Amino acid sequence: MQSDDSEADSMMACGLAAMHVRDLATALAIYSALVERAPDFAGAWNKCTTVYFLMGELKASLADVERTLALEPRHFGALRGAGQIHLQRGLLRQAYEAFRRALEINPHLDGARMFIEMLRDEVLSKEL
Repeated sequence: MQSDDSEADSMMACGLAAMHVRDLATALAIYSALVERAPDFAGAWNKCTTVYFLMGELKASLADVERTLALEPRHFGALRGAGQIHLQRGLLRQAYEAFRRALEINPHLDGARMFIEMLRDEVLSKEL
């Protein structure tokens, strides 16, 4: 969530404030400007992912998840987001794998654990 650039950090905070009041268009504009300013800032890409998800733009959200993970493969928030996206799209195996990977990185993600337990039987029964 923080970079080495105080202006980028300020933009991140402004985007969070816009998200907090559900002004998603403003948040997306801020985060889009932020990724232009700091294209290697994985946290900014992940915030774009979140805004797109909240807007129902799952394809754009997943594209930004992939960019986030390319920059930071252990970004458990992006992996958890990928799980949510796949779940919404009905891609249960991919959702299960994303949540499992997120939980491997951060074993304290109770939400990811809940989804894994929910999906386990469905996913594993199809592999038999």
